[in-house]
Amino acid sequence: MKYLLLIPDGMADWPIKKIGNKTPLEYADTPNLDSLAKDGACGIAKTVSEGFEPGSDVANMTILGIDPRKYYTGRGPIEALAIGVEGKLVFRCNLVYVEDGLMKDHSGRKIGNEDGKKLINLLNSEFNERIRFVAGKSYRNLLIINEDIKNDARTTPPHDILGEPYGEYLPKGGELAVLLNELIEKSKKLLESEKANMIWPWGGGEMPSFPSFKKKWNLSGVMISEVDLLQGIGKATGFRIVEVDGITGYIDTNYRGLSRAVLSSLKTSDFVVLHTEGIDEAGHEGNLDKKIEGIELYDEKIVGYLLDRLDIEETRLMLLPDHPTPIVRRTHVAEPVPFVYYGKKRDDVKVFSEKACRKGLFRQIDGLKLMDVLFSA
Repeated sequence: MKYLLLIPDGMADWPIKKIGNKTPLEYADTPNLDSLAKDGACGIAKTVSEGFEPGSDVANMTILGIDPRKYYTGRGPIEALAIGVEGKLVFRCNLVYVEDGLMKDHSGRKIGNEDGKKLINLLNSEFNERIRFVAGKSYRNLLIINEDIKNDARTTPPHDILGEPYGEYLPKGGELAVLLNELIEKSKKLLESEKANMIWPWGGGEMPSFPSFKKKWNLSGVMISEVDLLQGIGKATGFRIVEVDGITGYIDTNYRGLSRAVLSSLKTSDFVVLHTEGIDEAGHEGNLDKKIEGIELYDEKIVGYLLDRLDIEETRLMLLPDHPTPIVRRTHVAEPVPFVYYGKKRDDVKVFSEKACRKGLFRQIDGLKLMDVLFSA
């Protein structure tokens, strides 16, 4: 038996008056997602534990059965694992765009990989090995701090404060917060005329150690994702990482390449995870039309493409977003998300949506139990 987990980041949402008090998922044309729901069994899952911010790090760890209460140290260190770097403290470091004291764009006006690397190199030219910036993908980069300093800074994700005065959300705390604020201020001068004109460090911590997925489940795993975060989680748990050319992390990504990578990986591995980012980015933009378009593209070019080509009788499949990213909030919330399991069980749900899945066979479950459902249901 083969197992497939599909994670369309941020797909879940809230009802929106403009589209008849439906969510984007309810409003979008999604025949393939609805077919999965009709022929499978549904429920909702709580993917963010109490006391944690609703980040993709915590949510995706939970989906894969990795308890954040035991293993989470911060987002930055997980992304560091993905690209093979280490440090005493590692922060996620966005290249952002600010204007008139406001956080205008957490993605540095969608800065590309090459332009992002140029800015990272510029920043590194001003510092020594104690402070080091590492290029990731697009606006998603890392800040490495190699010195003995207490990790007591309180930071805020930039996508949580879009349109807000960023000065109210600068790092707070002790000596580390002072250092981070100095770096932010210096970056403003260095990047003043650039597409992304400031850095924003957040989600910092020490390097983590995760449990082995193969040791727990006796299954070989593959991680396919557009972002370093999921690749880091995959590496930390012993998954093989598969890279795909032409991915953008937006709704114009290389869907066929991602889907083909899934099919190829299933031939040689027991369990494949496909995580895509574009729908979440549309949510952060507050762009309703783009989110609906992204959901419909995902339905056609990922779900439909795979269903037409999978040996569905020999495949157990689960699909769920990691967290909601409501258009009206433009950031993540910690509410339960809908999920569908396609395998041995069936229920009366006919469409895949936030509301419909609440009536499914599984009702509401702890997200840490989702892999139990997939591998044993």
